Amino acid sequence: MALLGFTLPPDSGEKLTLDVTVLLSLTMFLNQVSDSMPKTSDAVPLISTYFNCIMMMVASSVVLTVVVLNYHHRTAETHVMPMWVKSVFLQWLPWILRMSRPGKKITRKTITMNSKMNELQLKEKACKSLLANVLDMDDDLRALSSGGGFIKLNGFHQENNSNPSSDMNHVNSSHVNMNNACTSANRELKCILKEMRFMTNRLKAMDEENEIESDWKFAAMVIDRFCLIIFTTFTIVTTIAVLFSAPHILVE
Repeated sequence: MALLGFTLPPDSGEKLTLDVTVLLSLTMFLNQVSDSMPKTSDAVPLISTYFNCIMMMVASSVVLTVVVLNYHHRTAETHVMPMWVKSVFLQWLPWILRMSRPGKKITRKTITMNSKMNELQLKEKACKSLLANVLDMDDDLRALSSGGGFIKLNGFHQENNSNPSSDMNHVNSSHVNMNNACTSANRELKCILKEMRFMTNRLKAMDEENEIESDWKFAAMVIDRFCLIIFTTFTIVTTIAVLFSAPHILVE
């Protein structure tokens, strides 16, 4: 029954309850068995050794169940997955346990390719940071150059306004109206572009958060499978060792 706790999904809400219930039941049953044992024997009975091993196993399963639930309910806002966790619980350990993940292949070739891709991503981040600084400087220079052109254009308009001709005044007023219309249109386009960028960045952030949460959930599933195999092996070996340690009954 303690081993069944590793097969329950963490979202069921009964994973930790089952392990704690089994531990309490085992403790009460061990107390009853110890009361029925004779007090004169100096040797430790085999049943006590067996129950001690099983209690240690169940107590360890409770601790590991807490770790699994902690991994399952982690999000991108609270935790950042380290690289060693990705390498162990998302690549190598699932490959050793022959676990499959929908949409992603887990083979030795994909593991080596992912490690190389991670190295390239680290180098790409450094290059992007340098490129972003260069682009910011370029934008500042363009802003300064456009500001100088605007000042020159205003000076040109002031010189033309000094001309007493009415035709030139009409031309200048039409230029000003066109500039105002272009400015308002540019502002609207910038607002639309800003909203589109915000929505796009938000959707990308949501996709990244969902992917990180799925990684944590899969890591919890891998720990569950690993613990199920280890504790099943421990239970079988302990049972066989206790049975073979029992005194043989010789029938004449």
